[in-house]
Amino acid sequence: MRAIVLLAVGILIGAAALGAVWANQESDGVEVRVAVERLDDGRVEIGLQQRSDDGTWGVIQQPDHRFLAPDADPGEIRFSSSVTFEQVSRAQEIAADYETELFETGQLTGDYFVEQFHAQDDPESLPPVLCLVDPAHSALRALCNGIGDTFPTGVDIIESDDYNAVADEVERRLLAGEISQIMGTSNQISETAVFARDHILFNNPHLPWTWIHYWFEMIDPLLPAEDDLFCVISHGGTDIFWGLATDTAITASAALGLNLRAEAFADVAEQAEAIRQCVADGAVSIATTLASPDGLAPAVAEATAADIPVMSFNSGAAAASDVGSSFHIGLNDRRAGELAGEQFNLEQIQGTILCVIHEADNVGLHERCEGLSNTYANGDVETWSYDGERPAAALVARTHAGDIGAVLALSDSVGLSILFEQWPNPQVPLATFGFNLGFATWVEEGKILFAIYDHPLVQTYLGVMGALLIERLRLDPVSLFNGMTLLIEPQIADADQMRKVTNALIPPEIHDRYLGANDTESADAVDDDSANEGDDGS
Repeated sequence: MRAIVLLAVGILIGAAALGAVWANQESDGVEVRVAVERLDDGRVEIGLQQRSDDGTWGVIQQPDHRFLAPDADPGEIRFSSSVTFEQVSRAQEIAADYETELFETGQLTGDYFVEQFHAQDDPESLPPVLCLVDPAHSALRALCNGIGDTFPTGVDIIESDDYNAVADEVERRLLAGEISQIMGTSNQISETAVFARDHILFNNPHLPWTWIHYWFEMIDPLLPAEDDLFCVISHGGTDIFWGLATDTAITASAALGLNLRAEAFADVAEQAEAIRQCVADGAVSIATTLASPDGLAPAVAEATAADIPVMSFNSGAAAASDVGSSFHIGLNDRRAGELAGEQFNLEQIQGTILCVIHEADNVGLHERCEGLSNTYANGDVETWSYDGERPAAALVARTHAGDIGAVLALSDSVGLSILFEQWPNPQVPLATFGFNLGFATWVEEGKILFAIYDHPLVQTYLGVMGALLIERLRLDPVSLFNGMTLLIEPQIADADQMRKVTNALIPPEIHDRYLGANDTESADAVDDDSANEGDDGS
């Protein structure tokens, strides 16, 4: 068992230590097949079919020259005329579906304008609807086209980001009575129309009121361009947590269709330089951890100054908005430490607890130890930081002083190293952050008191999603989110919880084969003990 666990750990550390640059690209291959049919007159007719992205085969396309005569000479190759297939990418399909949805919505909107605002009018005498399209949201022109399809006198479309020119045209048309309704397709262009209308009505109170509507897509639903670079830059280097996190970032990029650069660094200066490199390479969005906010703040500032939105995840929740992050996603580190203290109290631990910080400058880890101090009631908390690769021996030596009641490791790797240093029978109770199958077994067996799930998969997947979200927003994310923080509520995994985990991984037939009899024997033993206790009057 130990060799298997160590092998898995080595693979994960390798993934995080090397870092990676990953690009999710659609295949350029086109899958086709030949359709062949023998006709009644003996000729053979051929055609081609192309498979679409959803796996279905399209219609058979037949070239002009597609027949093989029944008396064709054997051994002589014949060629048909060429067939041209139009290859439709996933992005094109999404754009087409979006355009259709907008057009149909526009049709309903055109009907609504007549019913709600012009029910008593002669429809054919109405001025057209004025539809203002912001070029940044040009796909919304399809909405205007839909309005024009059902509004009796159609729609006039102005597409411009010269807001002064738009305001001039709105004023002119209002004075001339050439507008029945106004539809804006962005917040900015709609506000422009509002100011222009109010100015005209203030100076010309006899004019009829004109309603202004807006259709504002907060998030661009189209796929980003294939060459748009998204960066996920984290600290952590060789820890198991960051091996899982890097792998999850790659998984997220594949699911979301992103060109992703995912890198992890043990040194804050290298992490800051990686952020600067993303800026230099024209990244459209950056997600980063803030384990050392002071060291990363200048690099984040350079990104935001270059109009590259930045969000943060994992460590640094308290400093995120000050640094310039749009919003932050991470574990509630302080609450995690508080939960650990409460669990140590339940376990009736006495004496000093060593809270082991494996990254001396990581603000999130210090918050965990502070939270532990807030709730642990049966002794002191000693924060124990280290630099280097093999802290376990020194830490175990520290526990021999006699005043240590338990150790709390703040990562998978540290927890494993301490456990293996004391293997197979730990002398000092150990609790740890993180999760792997070894932890599940050892918590169940009592070699580890409990574990706290730190959710690297959730944090990193949401980090990649956040990087996409802030790039796709049609409003400034810093203004919109205002430094919003999303914190994951930590979870204690004790022996009962870990037993559920391990049981869920065992196939039922294997459980029945190897454990069924033992379970029955255990149940019988319990029943016997209960009966004896009853006889004793307990």
